[in-house]
Amino acid sequence: MYIHTNIKLLRKRLNLTQADLGDHLGIVGNQITRYEKGDSEPPVSKLIQLADLFEVSLQDLALTDLSKEAPKYPRPDQPYGSMDEEKQDGVLEELNSELRKRIKILEDFVIEVDPERAKRWGIIE
Repeated sequence: MYIHTNIKLLRKRLNLTQADLGDHLGIVGNQITRYEKGDSEPPVSKLIQLADLFEVSLQDLALTDLSKEAPKYPRPDQPYGSMDEEKQDGVLEELNSELRKRIKILEDFVIEVDPERAKRWGIIE
């Protein structure tokens, strides 16, 4: 996942400091540092705020290395924060589905190249 690198990249594109972004999200700037280093993951509510602020889809925020690739996923017609809960849930389910697909691909790869590790990790018995 690229959340941490994308937060830093997109924050800098908007010429925001970590403190500025923290103020926008209602959190302290050092929490932004943890997000950008990958030491902590933003909760869904903050991901929604970030996607709206940066004007990217949640899928691109999480799954696309925006430093190397253009956004791949369409942005919704309306900001995530203004969607009703049911529509937000649908968007999050799409993201979860994509993540599950990627996890399955990785698990299959580990099983193929290192079955012993796959056993230790509980992928296979």
